[in-house]
This record gives sequence, structure tokens and C-alpha cells, in this order.
Amino acid sequence: MAEIRTCALLAVGDELLDGRVEESNSSFISEKMRSLGVEVVLREVVGDDAELIKAAVVQAMEAADLLVITGGLGPTDDDLTREAVSEALDLPLVRDPRIERKLDQFFASMGREASPSNFKQADLLKGAEPLESGLGTAPGQWLLQGGKAIVLLPGVPHEMRAIMENELWRRLSALAPGQEGESFSLLVAARPESEVGEEVLEAIAGLEGVSASFRVAEGRIEIKLSSRADPGNLTEAERRVKEKLGRWVVAEGGETLEGNLGKELRARKLTLAVAESLTGGMLGEAITSVPGSSDYFKGGIIAYDYGAKERLLGVDRALLEAVGAVSEEVAAAMARGAREALDASIGVALTGVAGPGSGGEREPPGTVAFGLSDNTGDWAWKYRLPGDRERVRRFAVTVALTIVLLYVRDGDIGNVR
Repeated sequence: MAEIRTCALLAVGDELLDGRVEESNSSFISEKMRSLGVEVVLREVVGDDAELIKAAVVQAMEAADLLVITGGLGPTDDDLTREAVSEALDLPLVRDPRIERKLDQFFASMGREASPSNFKQADLLKGAEPLESGLGTAPGQWLLQGGKAIVLLPGVPHEMRAIMENELWRRLSALAPGQEGESFSLLVAARPESEVGEEVLEAIAGLEGVSASFRVAEGRIEIKLSSRADPGNLTEAERRVKEKLGRWVVAEGGETLEGNLGKELRARKLTLAVAESLTGGMLGEAITSVPGSSDYFKGGIIAYDYGAKERLLGVDRALLEAVGAVSEEVAAAMARGAREALDASIGVALTGVAGPGSGGEREPPGTVAFGLSDNTGDWAWKYRLPGDRERVRRFAVTVALTIVLLYVRDGDIGNVR
């Protein structure tokens, strides 16, 4: 077939429409398409309705060279993607005996007999190749038809990604125009998205062929700089953006905030302890997501009520009653208590009101106090973070990590907002 230049993405499932499950597959696939130089021209979510799926397939086939559908390949009655695509393309489904045998063997290994509905997963569009993840029972499918490429993938994200990386990537690479050009990524934390966007675009202005894209989540902004022109322009763009954003660049080249903080702590032979209130262990979880974090992470103390803060962290009860738990004074005392209790070089603490109510505290929802402590002193800050309960908690983790990184990397004990 001719070269693939455009792509349409179709995600299938009632659970995606009603909000029970977040639709993340399309973002992952879009990023992959961009790296191949393929433009995503359509993204759509459709429920488990055969007629709606058929209509969406017809529309997508008219709009793009490549159609990628995720979801609806399982064994249940509401898994309708195979049948709907078969009707939309006027192609029969053909049962693959090899996949049928594998399904039989899979269920036998579990001491069960496969039901008739399980075998619908072995039905392929006529002319399609199966794409197996090795992780689930439903294979994907790859089909070249009428000058177009059609891909069916499981909706389970880890199965979809396994097929993309192990089976689909080489097929797409052979038909795509080629790599998008040189690129470089930076991670910025604890800064307003609007300000960062303006500063980046100002920095790269006048550099031919250089573009910037942004991905925002939980107080973190991933900036991807790309260039199809002179590689020197990308180098200059990187220099300008880093100079413009300064200390707010917390990681580069795909590194994470947690990973970069770990490298800085390890390089300086420093250790870290945390005290958490509103995040309930999320900060410790983020730190320990990095392999080898035991080199520098001493541990964490989760202390919600006044009594726990007093007993576990040594926070003065009189202080708690005078200023409340969500205060700079208490955050600093919590950081000091964690550092001393766990014998660490640095202590960091956060205490706040995630919402939706105030929980009896004096501050409005979204208010979070952060504390930092080393053997020379204690510091604290208080901010109002945006979003609902979950977003406030995740944003608070990002701010706490950023505070520690700025202190460790730059010796900076200043405002982080």
C-alpha cells in the first residue's frame, strides 16, 4: 500500500463514555504516531453499540490512511468491535485454528473449559494477521485493505502497549514517512501552565522548523521541543528554553522528577525522610517508585490527627491548638520531627486540606503547608493548590518533591510558586 501519512483513532467502550475508566490509550498511540511522522486527524470514543461503531469506522476510513481501534475484542456480549468492523468493511470473520488451540490450552492450564463465547476471540477479519500481546487472551489484528491499514487492539492498556511495541511498531515503521526529526524533552514543575507556555514560545521564536508541545499533569509540564530543520536550531532552542525557565527545569531527556531527585541525593550522599498528613503515603510512594531509592530514602511517617503528630513527630500540642495543623509552623515542626526520628539529612513534610470540606481546619480546601528541615534550620511555605481532592493531593506531592530538589541541587530555600 501507499505510505501512511494520517491516522484516525477510535476507542470503544461504555466505560470510557461514562467516566468509569479514563481513556489513555489514544494519547499513547498519538505520541507514537507523531514519532513516526504520522498526523492524527481524528480521535473519537464510541460506546458498545454495533451501529455506532460501524458508522465511526466508515467515517474514520474516509478521513485517514490508518485506523486504529482499541477495545471491544473480549469474549463478552458487549465486545462488538470485530463484528462491527466486519460489517463496515464487508469482510467476513474467519476463525483462526491456531488461536483457537491456544485459547483451549490457556483455559486447560487453569483447570477450566473454555466457553463458546471465549472462542470469538479467535475470529479474524478475512486477510488479517493476528497481533498477540502474550499478556491476555484477545489478540489484536493487522489488515491492509483498499489502500488503507486497519488495526484492532485490546482496550487493556498494558496489553495494547505490548502489542504496539512488540508487533505493530515494525509494521507501521515500514509504511510511515519516517521519524519526526530531532527532539528533546524537558520537565518543569510547580509553575503555572500559561506562564510556562508563553515563556517557551517566546524562547523559540524565530528558530526555523522548531516546535513545542506540552503535556500537563499533577503540577508537572512536560515540554517536547522538535525540529525538522537544522539540528543546530534544536540545540539553540534547548539552550534558550533552559535559560528562560531556569531552576524550574527539574528533569531533562525523559527523566522523571523523582528519578532526578534521587540522582541528586545519591550524588551528594544525602538521605531523606518524609512526614505526610493529607497525602497519606503518596509522597513516599513517589520517592520509592525509583529503583534503588533505599540508597537515600530513610522512610516516612503518616500522621493525620493532632495526637499522631504529637507522638510520632514531636509536634507541640500547644502549637497545634494555637495555629492549627495546616500552618507553616506545624509543617516545619513535622519536617524536623521526621528528620530526627528517622536520622536523615533532610526532612520534608506536607499538611493541608484536600477537600471537599475543611475537615475542621481553619483553612479552605486546597490549602497545603510544606516544611523542610536540615541540621541548620527549618523552613516552611503555604500555598493554595487548584483542583479537586485527588488533584490537590497529587499536586502537593509534586510541590514537595520540587522543594527538596531545589534545595539539594541549587541550595535554594526560596518560594517555589
